[in-house]
Amino acid sequence: MLKELRKKLSCRNALPIVGGLLIVGLFAFIIFKIFGPPSGRPVKIIDINTADSIVIHSDSLVKPVLYVKVPDFSKLSVKDRKKKFVHLMLPAILLAQEKIAVERLQIERLLKKTKEQGFSSEDSIVLNNFLEKFNAKNESDLLNRLHPHPASIVLAQAAIESGWGSSRFFKEANNAFGIWSYNSDEQRIVAGESRGENTIFLRSYDTLFDSVYDYLLVIARGSAYKDFRKSRMKSQNPYRLIWFLSNYSEKRLGYVVSLRNVIEFNDLSQYDHYQLEEIDENDENWEKLLAL
Repeated sequence: MLKELRKKLSCRNALPIVGGLLIVGLFAFIIFKIFGPPSGRPVKIIDINTADSIVIHSDSLVKPVLYVKVPDFSKLSVKDRKKKFVHLMLPAILLAQEKIAVERLQIERLLKKTKEQGFSSEDSIVLNNFLEKFNAKNESDLLNRLHPHPASIVLAQAAIESGWGSSRFFKEANNAFGIWSYNSDEQRIVAGESRGENTIFLRSYDTLFDSVYDYLLVIARGSAYKDFRKSRMKSQNPYRLIWFLSNYSEKRLGYVVSLRNVIEFNDLSQYDHYQLEEIDENDENWEKLLAL
């Protein structure tokens, strides 16, 4: 298309074309000035039945898609299964991280407002809700708990905990991180193993987004990840940070070694630079995710 356009512009009738392009450009500029930049993408809900329905992201911009259920990877080769798994998880990871970023921005704006105008009763309620939600001691601690960490770590943990999407709790409950349930009132399924006479339950989620966001809450709230949260404030190097995740598994150091191997062997650090396409702030699905 570009070659054809250049040929046309080199012809004698190029001036009318240039004039037309200028008019279109001027019109677009006027619309931009009046209505502002074009809105972002809506969050698209995809109910997939096969792995072929997974959106493969050809560049570092990831479409905001929300997968309702997980497809069967059993018939795929190891290479294809890993590829499909990564691209299945990426939108959920980036959407969940985006929600955390929005919550952090809300808190920063609230703190700025209260610093200038003082606390209102409503401001106190909102701040206390955030402090309780993230198990934070104070405002500074709260902001630290909402700091992001590399997508490569999230992908590696999901890959290990779910067996690259092959586990029963991943397929039946959208539980990508093997998170246990201790509350009989929440959605959950029985694990395939028990501890003596004690039955183990795993949390069940409606979507992969819910699973990733809950995982981020676990990392943000848990005292076992205090050093990890401190370290990610100073560095976003996944190979340095994983050493502070030994408490995530009973394997301890062996788990850290597994994380390193999975990240390095599958080149997962490349996804640390992937970004979510801009989301339409007024999109109904996105508003629902923020309200969860």
